[in-house]
Amino acid sequence: MDVMPWQAVVFVSIPEAFLMNLMGLTLIGARPDLKRLGMAAAVQALASFAIRALPMVYGIHIIMQILVAVILIKIFLRFQWRVIIPGILLGMVIFIGVLDSLYIPYVVKIIPLEKILASPWIRVAVSLPQQLVMLLIILVCHRYNFKIISMS
Repeated sequence: MDVMPWQAVVFVSIPEAFLMNLMGLTLIGARPDLKRLGMAAAVQALASFAIRALPMVYGIHIIMQILVAVILIKIFLRFQWRVIIPGILLGMVIFIGVLDSLYIPYVVKIIPLEKILASPWIRVAVSLPQQLVMLLIILVCHRYNFKIISMS
C-alpha cells in the first residue's frame, strides 16, 4: 500500500476524516461536538496511516477504516449505534463513492497519479477541492436544516 507522508496525514487525512464524519452525521440530523469530533478525526487519521501500511488485500483496509471510525465516534461522541453506523456509512459513501469517483479520474488526467503520490504538497493541494465540497455540503445542510434521514 501507499505510505503516507506526515503532510498527508495532517493536511489530508485529519480534515477528510473530520469532514466526512461531520457530513454523514449532519445528513442524518446529528449535531456532534466539533472538538470531540476533531479528536476522533485525529485518532482516525493515525489509525488510517497504520492500516494503510499493513500488507493486505485491497479493500480490506476500507472495511477496517470504517470499523475504526464507528468505534472512535462511539468512544468520543457517545452517540447511539443507530446514529453512528448510518452517519459514518453515509459520509463515507458520499466521499468515497461519489466525490472520489467523480473527482479523482478527472485529476489524474491532468496530473499523473505517480506525481501526486510522490509529492506530499501536491497530494495536499489535490485534496483541497474535495474538502471544500464536503464543507459546502455541511454548511448548506446546516443552513437549510437538510437531512436525508432524521436519526437523532
